[in-house]
Amino acid sequence: MTGSDGAVVVSVTGGVTGVAATYERLLALAVTFEAAAERMRGWAARGAAVLVDSDLLASGLLAPLSLAEAEVAVVTATTGSDGVLGESAGWWLDAEALRLAVRLLQEADELAEHALDALDHALGRALGQSLALSLGPAAPLWLPALAGGLAVTTVLWPRLPELGRDLLVERLGDEGDDLQEWVTDHPRLVERLAAGGGGLVDGLRSPVVPLGPVAPLPPLGLLGLLGLLPPTRDTAAAARLLAGAYDPGRPRTRALPGVAVPASAAPPRSVEDLVEHLAQLSELSAPGRPEMNGTIEVQSFTGDDGVARHVVYLPGTDDMTTWPWTQDDDVRDMGTNLALVGDLPTAYGAGVLDAMAAAGIGPDEPVLLAGHSQGGLQAAQLLDEQHGYRITHVVTAGSPTAHLGPFPDGSHVLSLEQQGDVVPLLDGAANPDSPEQVTLTFEAGPLTGRDVPGHHGFAAYAAGAAAADASPHPGVREQVRSLHESGFLGAQPPDGVRHTVYRITRDP
Repeated sequence: MTGSDGAVVVSVTGGVTGVAATYERLLALAVTFEAAAERMRGWAARGAAVLVDSDLLASGLLAPLSLAEAEVAVVTATTGSDGVLGESAGWWLDAEALRLAVRLLQEADELAEHALDALDHALGRALGQSLALSLGPAAPLWLPALAGGLAVTTVLWPRLPELGRDLLVERLGDEGDDLQEWVTDHPRLVERLAAGGGGLVDGLRSPVVPLGPVAPLPPLGLLGLLGLLPPTRDTAAAARLLAGAYDPGRPRTRALPGVAVPASAAPPRSVEDLVEHLAQLSELSAPGRPEMNGTIEVQSFTGDDGVARHVVYLPGTDDMTTWPWTQDDDVRDMGTNLALVGDLPTAYGAGVLDAMAAAGIGPDEPVLLAGHSQGGLQAAQLLDEQHGYRITHVVTAGSPTAHLGPFPDGSHVLSLEQQGDVVPLLDGAANPDSPEQVTLTFEAGPLTGRDVPGHHGFAAYAAGAAAADASPHPGVREQVRSLHESGFLGAQPPDGVRHTVYRITRDP
């Protein structure tokens, strides 16, 4: 795959040209206006001192008219209608007006966001209450089943064994394929459904009391009505609740000497190279190779400036069908997905840090994390954590990162999202507009096919990465330029590249 088949950029949000960065510049302008007003007030005070200067007053004995003219000129320049004192008030008012305008715009944005969140929660809760009244006491047991069932239906349909899929097709016709086509054609509706996840869980746990003996009140519903269970206000809270059913475990990280992929020995030259490298690395843990699940790679090289740099590649989920009672040593499973959407620590993240330590990464050496799907989600979470490493850049491909952050000042996050890919929308929210994160949404056209895996696959994301490399958009250009200027992309290191593949597994 070359990724050069013509992905079209649909939208760009965040970064140096985003709304949040614009607000910051307006507030900085307000500070400049206020400083100018302060200087003008200082000039006015100096003018007042000139009026009572002893030498000037003494000159009045010899030239009283000249003294009067001079004092009139000073008064006019300082406290007159067009004087600096009056002008200083105008500059101060402009500064306050800018701050007020920014505050009003921010509060309007927050109000709209809260209103949409409340609507999503209410709709989800109503659905949850209806399901709970229908299912009775068994309602809480359906929480993980609902989450897992959607994932299996939409994401795993093409991966089902041939015989199993043929049986389903015989019974259901092409409804599985139709569902995938529908969700990829209406990704924002999927995002809205996911946004109601918190309300859905609330409704399942604490339904309304049924009128008459229609259905018994589930035990967890009673606890909810008594206020003994905290509400799940959003999708992240619902994910944290569901993640609690899984054992987070502890990581076991070991190097795999001699294991490499074609891109291992070459430094990345572009964002497209990063995605291509992730594609090759993900093939190590392809279906049918469970013994390689959890593999990541660390590349290290030293530039002409003598600074050691490191690129860590994090593939995505290996096992989407893990239930709490079927957990094994796979560290990249459904439980980790839920934990990351809920911004909880994971064995995957701890294992990545162990691999970075094993690779000899120093505390002051810059690190780029690149990840696809769950890997990008894990990369973004590590950027936001305090762990002693200098992670400065993150590139994500198809990752739901909306509930992570805020990211450290001066860091860079480039998030690629394919227009019909529902995976980055499963956190139920758009990525926030922040100066640190740029979200580039693109349409990869025929590379995506008509199913969920095609829209989420590496062929589409390589094309999107190529579009990022070539984008003239100032916000995207700043992100890509920073990757090059920081030495992660483009330069050929004089001493070559050191690279090691590690495998992370979970110990209970």
